[in-house]
Parts: sequence; C-alpha cells; structure tokens
Amino acid sequence: MCPRNWLVSSGGRRGALVELIRAADPNRRARVIVTDASELSAAGRLADRFEIVPRVDSHDFIKETLRIAVQHGAQIVVPTIDPEIAVFATARGHFEERGIDVWVSSSEVAVLGWDKWKMFQWMISNRFPTIDTQELIEARHSPFEGKIVAKPRSGSSSVGVIIANDSVDLDFDSLTDDYIIQRFAPGIEVTVDVAVDARGRVLATIPRRRLEVRSGEVSKGVTIHAPEIELLVRDVVTALPGAYGVLNVQVIFDPAMKSVQILEINPRFGGGYPLSHASGGNLIGAMCRSKADQALSVAWEPGTVMLRYDEAAFYLDPNFAMNPWT
Repeated sequence: MCPRNWLVSSGGRRGALVELIRAADPNRRARVIVTDASELSAAGRLADRFEIVPRVDSHDFIKETLRIAVQHGAQIVVPTIDPEIAVFATARGHFEERGIDVWVSSSEVAVLGWDKWKMFQWMISNRFPTIDTQELIEARHSPFEGKIVAKPRSGSSSVGVIIANDSVDLDFDSLTDDYIIQRFAPGIEVTVDVAVDARGRVLATIPRRRLEVRSGEVSKGVTIHAPEIELLVRDVVTALPGAYGVLNVQVIFDPAMKSVQILEINPRFGGGYPLSHASGGNLIGAMCRSKADQALSVAWEPGTVMLRYDEAAFYLDPNFAMNPWT
C-alpha cells in the first residue's frame, strides 16, 4: 500500500505525474502536495495543496520544503528537476529524521547525473560503453573527426546543444569553458525508466523509444522490448554508488551493430515516465510494494504508444483581474 500523503517538489508542468501518484495505489487515492517557486505551475494547480517555496538555489529552499512536508504529513518527497537533485541528496537525512522518505539517489549519483564529463569518466572507469567525450580544452587541440555534438556539461532539455558536421564547422571560441564535445553516435535514442529500492534492487526496467521530441522532452514514444538495452542498464544502475527511487537512463542503440551506448543518467522521474506507467509499468506502486516487502514483479506491455497533446489547468487569480500588467 502506498503512503497517503506525497510532496512533489518543483512541480512545474508535471501535472500527469501528480495524477499518477494520486492513483498509484488502486485501494485508495493519495493526497499530493506540490511545491514550486512560481505560482504559474500547472502541477501546483492540479494538486490537492499548492505551496510556494524559494528557488532551489536559496538557502531557505530545504528549510521551507521540510516545513511544508511536516505540516501536511507528507511521507514521501519526489524531486523532479535536475538542479534540486544534489540539494535533496545532501539534505536527505533531515527529512529522514522526521520520518519522510525522499526518492533521491546519493550525492555521488547526483553529481553523475548533473555533470556529463564526470559521468563519462565514471562510465569509462567502470568499463561501460558510452559516447566518446572530450573537454573543450582537449577538443580545441585534437578534435574528433566527423560529426560532433557540443553541449554544456551540466545542461538539460537540449538547451545549448550544437551539432556540427565536422569540427571545422564549429566555432570553438564561441563556446564557454563548461562545454564538452562528443563524437556523434548514430542510432536510435531510447530512454529506460528504472525503479531502484532502498536495498539497491532494480525492480523494473522499461525501455521506451523516442519517436518525436519537443523542447528536449519526448512528445511521441513507444515502449519496446530490448533485452540488450535492459541488461546493460540494469548493470549500470546496480553499479551506481547509491541509486534510489525512480530514475531514467538514456542510451543510443544501433540496430545494425546491435550496440548500446550510455548517453546520460537522470536520477529523477523522466518527462516521458507516463508512457511507461500507461504500459502497465507502475514504478510508483513497485517502490511502495518493495518498502512493504510485497510482490515486486512489474508487468508492462511493449508496443504501447504515447502521442502527447497539450492540456491546461485553469484557476481564478484576482490579482490579474485587478491589474493585468503585474
């Protein structure tokens, strides 16, 4: 049985996640509190309770989030955006002291999810296949041949990504020092949703192929059966020093060569998680059952297609009615 009260941090546009948590336990409806730094959060307006908190880079972010969690009796906190993962990982003990479980991995895993260069180094040192990567200083002197990708080492949602057919087509001098250069990897991008319990057990791996992406997030996708991808992702996640909760791993799969390369690790719910859930892969419920020492099996259906469309949350704001220019 899943807990009654949840807190989703930095809810933003994650309205679907709010609804899935609310209905994850078929025996009873959960109550979901959403926090965000902005009043204009669709997830917040769909929640049972919406609270405004300081930005994640504020010293008061954790203090205020903990206060709200205690006030509303939250038993689980679910972080959702990259910048807050490391913050919650560091502060996890403060929540545990109040009996609140934060679905966040260790600080080490948070760093690997945030810093693509360190992730590359960790993959190489642990002998996992990954994308050839250079720091900018090395790329300027000895660049990769052929098609390359330049991206911020701590970027997300494809912000700042530049693709060049050859190094001579890329203006290295225009890039800031936090950029990395990757050799372009041909193939199909697949995201694998993974649930890892408190004992480090991988409860399920659900690969979903990206059919179409909008603003860095999947807009059309399909769950697929890909044993070679699942086996590698299980090995990677098991090797991570303290993975916990629901996270996702992005890979590039070359059907011709049957090769899999790890692209990124995101120690949080992926934006496309609702597809895995719709296929039967209720990873939220699996995490709850694991904590209660109940059956761990997750049966999901490959070939489940997601075609996203825009929905809206509506609410009345008298401030805009009085002054539409504030």
